[in-house]
Amino acid sequence: MHLIRKHICKILSRLLLLANLIVIALLLLSAYGGNIPPRIFSWHSSLALIFPFLVVACVLFMVMWLIVQSRKWVWNFFALIVCIYPLRTYCPVNWPQDIPDGSIKVVSYNTYGLGCGIKDTVLREQMIEYLRLSDADMLCAQESGYNLSRKKAVEEAVEHWPYRDTVNVGQYINSLAFFSNYPILDRHIIHSSSKGHVCVVYNVKIEDDTVLVINSHFVSNAISPDDKATYQKIVTISDRDSTREDILRLGRKVNYAGLRRAEQADSLYLFLKQVGDRPVVVCGDFNESPLSYVHTRLCGLLDDAYTASGNGPGISYHLNRMYFRLDNILCSRHWRAYAAKVDSRQKMSDHYPIEVWLKRRKEQP
Repeated sequence: MHLIRKHICKILSRLLLLANLIVIALLLLSAYGGNIPPRIFSWHSSLALIFPFLVVACVLFMVMWLIVQSRKWVWNFFALIVCIYPLRTYCPVNWPQDIPDGSIKVVSYNTYGLGCGIKDTVLREQMIEYLRLSDADMLCAQESGYNLSRKKAVEEAVEHWPYRDTVNVGQYINSLAFFSNYPILDRHIIHSSSKGHVCVVYNVKIEDDTVLVINSHFVSNAISPDDKATYQKIVTISDRDSTREDILRLGRKVNYAGLRRAEQADSLYLFLKQVGDRPVVVCGDFNESPLSYVHTRLCGLLDDAYTASGNGPGISYHLNRMYFRLDNILCSRHWRAYAAKVDSRQKMSDHYPIEVWLKRRKEQP
């Protein structure tokens, strides 16, 4: 009996070790797969979304090996050390700093049709009130189209911004709007091969500088209400027979959208390379994890203002038990970021607004 028990324990130990090695491999792929173009590694778009779960699993394995007094805990420890940079990108921790005089407030907000996507009429009115009371110097709105019956209310709410512009992209709800306290000198559109999706580039006069402000909405994952219901079942009922098939189906959908977002990111990256050493601010709904190819690619040229000055995971998408940071404000190294945060009080959309204060550096890097 003792030999049988010993044999069973050895088998279980090997199975746990195998599971642990798989978790470590997936963790590293999730953390650094954003450096690989999706056309080569398409599954990273969905794999990056489960990065926090893989971190937790790695920690649990490390604790388990410590309890049984096995040196295998070291593997998990070093895996987490290797992932320090992605961990900081995903969930930064920064010392609070006072916002210096002369800073400008920038907000990016997927407004879900300025609240029209939300059936609750009270929330729609709250969206109008949010715009009316906003103290943002520049606000980039995605999905900013609205029903014409609300035109007067919307125009009155945004009239305190002296400079405004809207670009319609496909359906009316999928507009890109820009509201600014600073003069808009001109605009142009960056097209990608992903039909119906664009980035709008504004030349904005801020004191003695001409700043490029880019409003972007990357391709949606096109998750239907049925898909969202399936996702909720997956995260609440783990023993369903169809769980594996559901996960693969949703993963393929996210990965296909990731391929299209990569095309947009490449187009924007090439444009930014061409503009050279100019002050740039990029706002938008990336529809991707902070560890994604889109984010990694653009952060090869720009800094993530939230990573530089925010705290915590910064969850900006919050419906249907899908909690991700999909919205971003990136800036060139001409700027220093302060007090970035996601305003989770504003529940008028399926996204929360993300905001940051930017101060022009005295000396360019």
